[in-house]
Amino acid sequence: MAKVVESIGKTYDEALKNGLEQIGLTEDDVNIEIIKDASQTKKSFFSILEPRQVKLLITEKTHSKANNNYGEVHEEKEIVELDEETIKKAEEKIDTFLKEYYKSMNLELKHDFKYEKGIIYITISGEGTGLIIGYRGETLEALQTFVGALVNKDSNSRIRLVFDSENYREKRANSLKGLALKEADIVVKKKKSYTFEPMTAFERKAIHTALQNHPKVTTHSVGEEPYRKVVISLK
Repeated sequence: MAKVVESIGKTYDEALKNGLEQIGLTEDDVNIEIIKDASQTKKSFFSILEPRQVKLLITEKTHSKANNNYGEVHEEKEIVELDEETIKKAEEKIDTFLKEYYKSMNLELKHDFKYEKGIIYITISGEGTGLIIGYRGETLEALQTFVGALVNKDSNSRIRLVFDSENYREKRANSLKGLALKEADIVVKKKKSYTFEPMTAFERKAIHTALQNHPKVTTHSVGEEPYRKVVISLK
């Protein structure tokens, strides 16, 4: 039976650290769900990102793993389809929040929804999307994390969201792929491991994916959020 714990902290990172210590596993071995965020009563979106208290539900992953023999063990995520009512309610919550957010930021933006294979995709467009994306996509990631917690708060289903704007995710993934291949060549030449600067989960996945079939190097992640990094090393 999969291990399950609830953990509390003043911040997400503190709650995660407490939970991983309780369950005795690493972040890569668990599913994490935000089930309480005391800061949701605040008015400012950016203050919401620094909650006074966070409660997490941490569950051991039990679905199958596939080892590609060229790096970390990558999870095969199970697709959980959502019913039409759940999708509709989630999109209504997201729509209401984003319209209020745009208004508070004095931005003329709009968004479109697309549902595919258990995921609701939200694409934001218009003038000022640079503010939505933020430096290296940090604001976009924060928005995705917060809104994900919002729509899952009272839902019986696990709702997965992916936010994007100006095709940022594909562009960033392609950029990171080129960087990963370049650094891999240097690792092979110098026979010395290379550690990237801290990255988001999306960015780390892009690096792992880019090098998963590389014949001479392997990748793994080290550290704790938000300072988790990818390391390229020789096989």
